[in-house]
Amino acid sequence: MDSDTTLLLDLDGLAVARVERLEDGTRRVHLITAGMSRRGPAPSAGCSPRG
Repeated sequence: MDSDTTLLLDLDGLAVARVERLEDGTRRVHLITAGMSRRGPAPSAGCSPRG
């Protein structure tokens, strides 16, 4: 099943983490790779989360 992000952007593997409305009325969208936690990849992948 496609996520709403995939349907909107036509990019597999992305998810919207959050959206901010800026003072000028525009939006800033923060994307993450789908399937990863917000803290980053698993240590077993050779990376550690940033604190």
